Amino acid sequence: MKEKLNLFILYIFRQLFGPFILIMITMTGIAWLTQSLRFIDLIVIKGLPLNIFINLTILIIPKLLVTIIPFIGFLASLITYIRLNNESELISMKSAGINNFKIVLPALIFGISLGALSMTLENFASPYAYNKFKNLQYDIRNNYISILFQDKVFSSPIQGLTIFIKERDKLGDLQGILIHDARDKNKKISIIAEQGKIVSTPKGARFLLINGNRQEISKNKDISILYFNQYTLNVENYSKVSSSRFKEASERNFYELLKPDKDIDEIYKKEFIAEAHKRIISPLIIVIMVLLGAVMPIAGRFERKKSVKKIFYPLAAALMMQIYIIVSPQMIIKYQNITFIIYILVFIIFFLVLFFISNKAKKIKDKLLYKYGVF
Repeated sequence: MKEKLNLFILYIFRQLFGPFILIMITMTGIAWLTQSLRFIDLIVIKGLPLNIFINLTILIIPKLLVTIIPFIGFLASLITYIRLNNESELISMKSAGINNFKIVLPALIFGISLGALSMTLENFASPYAYNKFKNLQYDIRNNYISILFQDKVFSSPIQGLTIFIKERDKLGDLQGILIHDARDKNKKISIIAEQGKIVSTPKGARFLLINGNRQEISKNKDISILYFNQYTLNVENYSKVSSSRFKEASERNFYELLKPDKDIDEIYKKEFIAEAHKRIISPLIIVIMVLLGAVMPIAGRFERKKSVKKIFYPLAAALMMQIYIIVSPQMIIKYQNITFIIYILVFIIFFLVLFFISNKAKKIKDKLLYKYGVF
């Protein structure tokens, strides 16, 4: 009997695995393509090297997976159990004396497996990859600052500073440059140059301007003009780049979230604690969402003609759980005293899902849910 049960669990587990892989590849591909489109103009228009574009798009994949795994697990479970119901396999299982809990057991194991996968990604792969991604962005701002300037557009990388670039040649050098610096209230500086480019020096990236003039107007309206063949500007003075980069909560592993440096501001410590709680809650919610996909076909009176209406309820519940994952960290940051309530709600929902699956609760379910057409 035990051997038959193991074969039964393995059979449904395989049925769950197929749709999960297919949906995951599809949704990851769509999400990855959407994110990649943000970086395409950096290559086509602004001359960013192809290898950097590839690195940027690859490094965002773990974070994408962490975001979409809960809903993919739900869809895989829903599709699998609906198919089993439509092919009368669930009826055959129940006729053979297999109760609802045993039928849903493969989904529970599958959900726990996805929760473990998500926990691994969220605590190791995703923080590591996202940290590399942010470091690469930081490096681009330092060494490829010219890509931030759009042709024939007045751009303001920081408040009080306006930069205009007429065009960019095939080598990525800038033509027709105008810089207006009004950050200092006591003076205003305007620089006009025929050409310009970003050059690397031992002291960092520099903005090299060729053939132009520098005009300075003081508070007393005195004007001074400097004509130059070459003029060098510090890139850090013309961007938001800082000498060091602060690691966000999403870039830190679980230990770093719980044990941050003592000199870190209190608001960031709250963000770290909220992120740590999110990483604990997420695997639990994944288990719930996978079970939600199985609830309707197993516990409900599922009919093909009414399938669209019946699918709406678990789908809405799954979307609410997905939103719960996103919103809970913000709630913890604002109201730290309600942290325990967030966990209590998760466990209440978990036991409610098990209640709907239970055979013993059939009469109550009939009265509360069948009456209103939910199942």
